[in-house]
This record gives sequence, structure tokens and C-alpha cells, in this order.
Amino acid sequence: MKPAGPGKGPTEWMRQVALAMDLPFLMIGAVMGGGLIGYALDQWLHTGPWLMLILGGLGFVAGLRAMLQALAVRTNKQPRGKPPEKPGGGTGIGQGE
Repeated sequence: MKPAGPGKGPTEWMRQVALAMDLPFLMIGAVMGGGLIGYALDQWLHTGPWLMLILGGLGFVAGLRAMLQALAVRTNKQPRGKPPEKPGGGTGIGQGE
């Protein structure tokens, strides 16, 4: 039997399953959280469904962002806007290269 190479084997499979189980909860939790806060504010301020819709939409955007960030971390990709690190550590900004 050949040994599993790097990134292979049961632990990698279990990590993929864990990520697949986690991603829907990130999205649903963010939308439900925003919607519930919006609903409570609508009830308190008597503004109709507007705050629920707005905060539910913001929750959707936040959930999508969290989901993409979790996928980027899982695939070892740098998040957008973050400069890649130099091999010696740090970003190289202001180090007089």
C-alpha cells in the first residue's frame, strides 16, 4: 500500500467535509442574524419591513464575504487587498530595500 502524499489521506477528506458542513451555516446565520435584528428594529421603530430587508441584505453580503474568506483561508490563498509577505517576514513596506 502506498503512503498518502502531502494533502492526501483521511485528515484532508475530513477537513473538506468539515468545510462543506460549515459554509452553509455561515451564510444562513448571517442572513438570519441581520433579518432578526432588522425585524426587531422594525417592530420597535414601526418602520415596516424596510430595516428587515436592508439588514437581511447586509447579512447576505456579510455571509458571502465570510464564506469566501473561509474558502480563501482553506485553499491558502491571500485575501484581496493584503500584500503577500516576503520570505524574511514582514511586507517589505518601509524597510529601505
